[in-house]
Order: sequence, then structure tokens, then C-alpha cells
Amino acid sequence: MRVRELKSKELPVWPPYWTMRDKGVGKGAVLLNVRLHNDTVLKYICIEADDAGHKLRGITMLGNPRHLESLYYTLSQHIGKPLAEIGDLEIRS
Repeated sequence: MRVRELKSKELPVWPPYWTMRDKGVGKGAVLLNVRLHNDTVLKYICIEADDAGHKLRGITMLGNPRHLESLYYTLSQHIGKPLAEIGDLEIRS
């Protein structure tokens, strides 16, 4: 399954929900960092990106913990890559 095909409650998880962003993300935005937040109540991935010098922070969540961990692993292997390319990556389901 491609990253951009993942859904949580019928909503796409890619691109992530960007916090404090008032305009769209450019095609050249690059992945800077990912962190897996995994406690007993809430599980999500924190994502940091750079869009032409503007730092972006976002989150993405999936109901299936196995998919979330697979997505985290895939993202962590592609730090420095454009966000547009990441959407086309395959993850294990």
C-alpha cells in the first residue's frame, strides 16, 4: 500500500495535518525528522519538514498500530526526501 493511500476513519493520513500553517505546502518541501509517540492512550507520528525555509510541524495517526509503526519506519528511512515523493512509497501492511 502506498503512503498516500493510508486512511484513518476514512480520512487520508498523507500529507500530514500541519499545525500552524496558513497556506499550502510547496512541492519542494522536504522531510526533516519523524518521532513516534506511542503511549497507552495516544499513538501518532510527529513530522517535521522544511518548505523553502519555513519549518512545518505536523502529526499523522492511524488506528492500526502495526500500520503506524510501518509508516514510521518508512518515513525514518527517507529523511531529506521531498514530501511529494514520500506519498508514493510503499509500506508493509
